[in-house]
Order: sequence, then structure tokens, then C-alpha cells
Amino acid sequence: MSPAQLFPFPEHCGAEPAPEFRTLARLGRLVPVTLRSGVSALLVHRHEDVCQVLTDPAFARSPAARFGLSARSAESLALNSVDPPDHTRRRRLVSHAFTGQQAARLRPEVTRLAEELLSRMLERGGPADLLADFAVPLTVGVISRIFGLAESAVRRLLPLVERMMSTTAFSRAEVESAHRAMFEEFENFLAGPHEDPDGLFGRLARARADEQLTPNEAVHLAYGLLIAAHETTANQLGLCFLLLQRDRSLLEQLRTRPELLPTAVAELLRFTSLNATGGVPHVVQRPVRLGGSLLEPGTVVLPVTDGANRDPDVFPEPDSLCLDRPANPHMSFGHGRHRCLGAPLAQMELEVALGALLRLLPGLKPALPEEELEWRTGMYIRGVRRLPVSW
Repeated sequence: MSPAQLFPFPEHCGAEPAPEFRTLARLGRLVPVTLRSGVSALLVHRHEDVCQVLTDPAFARSPAARFGLSARSAESLALNSVDPPDHTRRRRLVSHAFTGQQAARLRPEVTRLAEELLSRMLERGGPADLLADFAVPLTVGVISRIFGLAESAVRRLLPLVERMMSTTAFSRAEVESAHRAMFEEFENFLAGPHEDPDGLFGRLARARADEQLTPNEAVHLAYGLLIAAHETTANQLGLCFLLLQRDRSLLEQLRTRPELLPTAVAELLRFTSLNATGGVPHVVQRPVRLGGSLLEPGTVVLPVTDGANRDPDVFPEPDSLCLDRPANPHMSFGHGRHRCLGAPLAQMELEVALGALLRLLPGLKPALPEEELEWRTGMYIRGVRRLPVSW
């Protein structure tokens, strides 16, 4: 690989990371690449080094926001593209809605919703689309409960989400139009009225009134949470299903030992590649040693979790899918202060969804060979467009 090698790597089909990741270990701990914007950067792919970038204040996200790897504006990435103290202040105001306790409280309701959706699929008969008929309405239902929005309102926003979460699939005009429309929608939501003053919108509205957030910050923060909650979980569920279908013994293992679901979901998260761009660029703020090299201020580094999740020093037999892997410090939710706010919720949703599929549709299988599925292209989040299934 030469410094002219472009990153992100070429788009590929399949749930795993791009094949280029297999060569990184032979190329050193810091691998020179050129980002789509033309900026030179170093790929950071060892687990230890990725952890350092995501925790050491010598590496900052804000200066790198101008050459981000998606079509999202820097402002719309209200948590993802900023550093403390702004990041700390914003995250503190919304973290109550995404705690492990909140996920546990929602689990019975999410379970009921998953079972209702699968019952409808059974009543209609196959074939069905596991994404359109199950994964998407499940995440929409969860989002509507967290935000206190009607499911019809959330569905109305999904075309805007797709445009905003693109990399190259939509034109600049389409993306900018989606940003404006999403901002207007959430400006109206925040204006109220709010049935639950302690709900997410109620608290954000108060924070804006108390000047803990600027008016624009509150809007960007609110819709950024909705986008993250939908795009990731629905597509991740599709990837998990595809992986399990490759080896029916894995399905049988989970069916007979449902207590393995938490560790199985963690392993599926480690094994799959959801983020098409690998990570979030950072800029070195002061001289710092990383992976045995001294980096000067202004150096751009890109920590890629797809590489960290296959580090053989951390994960024995990293290319094997082991649903009962005893220790699994995967980085699919990030690490440190930027660890995904919705990680407990996403983990719970995936456990519930897979558990319901195993209980209610034990004979579920893809209606098409994996190689015939259409993969999303030009998008920040990876997955298939449709996932036809039969039983």
C-alpha cells in the first residue's frame, strides 16, 4: 500500500470488513493513506493504538470535522465531531435517555413489539423482507417511544435520514435540502407542546431556555440522536442475521442456549463491519508517541475499529466467529468519552430481535443466496437494501 492508497477502501459485499484490512498488520502499526478529501492521514488499526487515540486528549476531533467522511455537516454531528468541554456538556444533557437502566426498562416493551411484528409476518405468510417488515419497524417503534413521537412522524423522517447518512449516493443539493428539512422538523418538535416534561424533548427544550444549549445546538443534538438510533441498529440486525445463516449450527447453538445471546451479540458486533468509513478522523494537538512513532501537531490519524476488532493480540482466532467468546473488548461502539451513547439500547434491541426470531420463526432463512443481495452503496452505514426471507 502506498501513500496514494485511498481510504475508505473500495465498497464491497459481505458483512465482514473490506479485504484490504487483512493486509494492514503487514504494513506497520500506522499505515499512510489519502482520504477522499485529499488529506493525508495515518490509519490506526491496532486495538491498543485505537484505544489511545480515542482517550488521549492529544488527539482532537473538532479540527478534523471539515474533512469528515460522510455527507453530514459538522453541526449535525453534535456529539460525534466535538471535543470536551462542548462534548461533555451536550452528552450530559441527553445521557439519561440511553442508560443501561433505561434499556432494561424498555426491554419488555421492545420484546412485545418484536413479537407483534413477527406475528404479523406469520399471518401474512412468506416471503417477507426482514428489514422492511421487522428491523425497520422495530427500530422506528423504539425511537418513537424514546422521543415521544408518533411512529408516522418518525417514518416521515427516514428519507431525510438516508440522504444525510450518505457518502456519495446523493448530490450536494439533495443532502443540503435534507439537512434543512430535518432542522425544521426538529425545531417544531422542540417548540412543543411536550406531554412529558422530563422526556427527551422536554429536557432539551428546558436546556435551550436555560441557555445550557444554544437554539441550534439543541436541534442538531436531538435529530442526531434519532439518526444514530435508526441507521445503525436496523442495518446491524440484517448483518447479524446473514452471518448466522451461513452456519446453521450457530443458530442451533443460540436456539438451545438463549442465555448466550448477550455474548453472541457482542461477537457479532465485533465480527461485522457496519461503518463504511472505518472511523472518525482526529488531528494531533501536541507531540505524542503512538504505535512507536512520534507524531507532530497537525498529523491526521484515523482510528479504524474494523482493524482493532480483528487484532490477534486481543482476540484469539480473530477471523473465527465464536458466539461464546469469553472476553470481548470489541470497539464497535467506540471507546472512551465518545463511546456510543446508545450502546446499551442497541445491544438490548439486537438481543431481543434475535431471540424473537429464534423463538417464533425457527425455520427462517434467506430467500436469495447472499451473493445475489443488493448492498447499500455510497452510504456511511453498511447493509443490504432488502433482505428477502422465507420459512
